[in-house]
Amino acid sequence: MAQGISFQEAAALAKSGNAEAQYALSSALHQRGQFDESLHWLRLAAAQKLIPAQITLAILLMDGRRCPRDRPQAIDLLQPLAATQIQANLLLSELHGFAALEIADRESGLRYLLAAARMGDAGALRQLALLSVCHQRWDLLRPLLDASARHGDAAAVYALACCYATGIGGAPEPALAMAISHSEAARSQYLGQRLDQSLREQSLASSVAEPPALNIDWLLLEQALPNFAADIQLPTAETLHEAPLIRRLPGVIHPLVLDTVINLAAPLVRRSQIVDARTGEVRPDPMRTSSHVTLGPRQHDHVLEALERCISRVSGMPALNGEFLQILRYQPGEEFRPHVDYFNESGAGAYQSLADGGQRAQTALIYLNDDYTGGSTCFPELQLDIKARRGDMLHFHNLGADGLGHRDSLHAGMPVMAGEKWLLSQWIRSESYPARLTW
Repeated sequence: MAQGISFQEAAALAKSGNAEAQYALSSALHQRGQFDESLHWLRLAAAQKLIPAQITLAILLMDGRRCPRDRPQAIDLLQPLAATQIQANLLLSELHGFAALEIADRESGLRYLLAAARMGDAGALRQLALLSVCHQRWDLLRPLLDASARHGDAAAVYALACCYATGIGGAPEPALAMAISHSEAARSQYLGQRLDQSLREQSLASSVAEPPALNIDWLLLEQALPNFAADIQLPTAETLHEAPLIRRLPGVIHPLVLDTVINLAAPLVRRSQIVDARTGEVRPDPMRTSSHVTLGPRQHDHVLEALERCISRVSGMPALNGEFLQILRYQPGEEFRPHVDYFNESGAGAYQSLADGGQRAQTALIYLNDDYTGGSTCFPELQLDIKARRGDMLHFHNLGADGLGHRDSLHAGMPVMAGEKWLLSQWIRSESYPARLTW
């Protein structure tokens, strides 16, 4: 629609059948809160094969916001666009690959992600690189990260510097790692300056050459997709206590993936809150002084999906029973005093809490780093104090065999004495978590 055109003129053009005007009118009506009218004009523009309208309508149909959810129709809109449109492939990868969207055809989802990567989407290239880490396909890692970095993905730049620094996916090349770590993109990541400082302390001469351009073997990558679609191999669990069940799984997730999660979460964390056991109110409280972020659909990707699938296998519960992932940061002096994760069924807010997917039956924690002092996870009633290592998963039950809260699941995040503690946490409900179904 031409700049400066009035709403009335746009409406007249839309009524005459101009698809771009219909799309612009739909946007204007949406901003005014006239959602039914907006959807009407959006459907008309999409019916005329206007690509932005088709993609916008598909997103609305996926989300079920302001219109009834209809994922098959979203797929019908997107599939003809997949040959030329990166966003269509990314949306199809989510529709097929994310458990919350209920199609659960992960390999097909990854094939659409691969198509987006071949079109040069930096995020798709990075996700495939990190999935190659999860499944130990080291031959694919550096070329995928290099391509993602060259397409402007700062998280991939940082990860590539780590690969050269520590020999992940090939021989270590610390001088080249230092050159990359000096870049603005690498330093924009939360952990970037720490990596740069670590390399400086080694008194290395920085490479003046550009990092070598690496070629992706697309056929090899395509052949690897069934492995990427499979579950991450889990180590043998160590049982720390029987009732309530508390287990530790060592080294579940590779550090390169853990760093990526920290870099994603760091700009988003805010002061943590608690659910008041008496009133059901969510509020700040001195008993929980950490910061955290809840990663909802906007931050979700195929790598986080793989982590959730790990937790689902360990818990024995469907992925749809899991609340959204939380990433927690504890700085020096911060803690989470002794508490239980299950809801107080006699509290004023218990009815609503339990209606939203039942009890918090289990908890899973993945330790994203271990370069801090203090900060252990303590079960005071069991005299159990756990200082997990980076990449470990701690899994425990919050309920007894009778389905009621087990008081011995009382636990605490002890104060951090030095450094920062980063943790991924997921509460697992006894039933499907409704927010998952309104993804």
